[in-house]
Amino acid sequence: MTSQDQGWRNQSGADELLVLSSSTGLKFMQLFVDTLADCFEADLVTIGELMVNKVERINVLAGVFDGKPLKGLDYEACVTPCIDVIKTSERKVFLCRVQEGYPQDEMFVEEGIHSYIGFPLKNNQGEAIGLIQASWRREIEQEEADHVMETIGLFVNRLSTELTTVHDMRILAALAEGSSNTGNLDALRLLCIQIQAALKIRVAFIAECMDGDDNQFRILTFCQDGKIATQAEGKVYPYQGTPCIHLKERDTFLIANDLAEAFPQQEQFKTEGLTSYLGVNIHDDSGAVIGHFALQNDREVLETTLKSDLFKLLSHRAGLELRQFKAEQRRQSQAAETPSIACEIHQQLATIQQSATELEGHITSPHRQSAAANNLKTLQHQIADTLVLLRQLEDSSKDT
Repeated sequence: MTSQDQGWRNQSGADELLVLSSSTGLKFMQLFVDTLADCFEADLVTIGELMVNKVERINVLAGVFDGKPLKGLDYEACVTPCIDVIKTSERKVFLCRVQEGYPQDEMFVEEGIHSYIGFPLKNNQGEAIGLIQASWRREIEQEEADHVMETIGLFVNRLSTELTTVHDMRILAALAEGSSNTGNLDALRLLCIQIQAALKIRVAFIAECMDGDDNQFRILTFCQDGKIATQAEGKVYPYQGTPCIHLKERDTFLIANDLAEAFPQQEQFKTEGLTSYLGVNIHDDSGAVIGHFALQNDREVLETTLKSDLFKLLSHRAGLELRQFKAEQRRQSQAAETPSIACEIHQQLATIQQSATELEGHITSPHRQSAAANNLKTLQHQIADTLVLLRQLEDSSKDT
């Protein structure tokens, strides 16, 4: 019996795994990969989270390579067997020559990795959000692979739960911290990035309704593949011909697949490979629609997404941020108008004062003295009233 046979058949190795039940989160993940690598003499074991961009990447949250901790690494998934685990949501096993199937996986080629086992880690909706993989420089036997898969299988649900929790807690922490620019466009940009990352979709954007024009909407911020597309901000689009048109009839609209076929005039859906859409209206405190946010993805957006607690939280936050943004815009507009109003009042005062001076000169005329005196008294009252308004306007300007 070889040393590796003794390792993966050793009962003490299984006992070590049971100790993990007292750990949680990233600590649990790191202990698990350490123990798995030790028990089965794997050269590389990692737990990674899927980062959805134009090119999918895997962010390693816990790992061990040649007996040393490995974390804080991210890599391009599309050139590795990991991408097939993610896309199919099924386990993948290569007993040997794995690098021949993935010749662009530089790490596998450089390190001489020959065998590979990958398990998808899924969220509550059954979507793959990451994976655990174990790799060896040597070839492995089917019996050994079966033992590895059996062991991982015992913990795969726990690992999936821990990964989901770590992901959600990171997003919740970011939402709780918020932005120092609440009511500002930067706050909407940050939220848009958080929505795209939290829901692992390709595109997220927030739009506002146009005052006096219900046929168009304006994009406030647009996040694609983890980056804000500033060139899209401020652009006005007609509802007609876009999936957003359906939000004029209902508060939510979902196209799970075939997005490009349903809206052929939107060429970017086809060029970007976007196949699904989810849009949600945003209301003000009175219940009127003031805008919406939308998601677009290159994979199916499930209806269960709408029911998830994380989506509900993000939806609530989107509404809050847009309402604050609109309120701040109104405040700034009013503040901008204040100087012009004050200037107009001063001009009116000057006109009134000039008229009063002319009338005062007419008082010396015997024939006009009585009428001029009455007019002068009227003008004096107007001046006093205008001064009151001016003080009120100045006080209001100080408050804002």
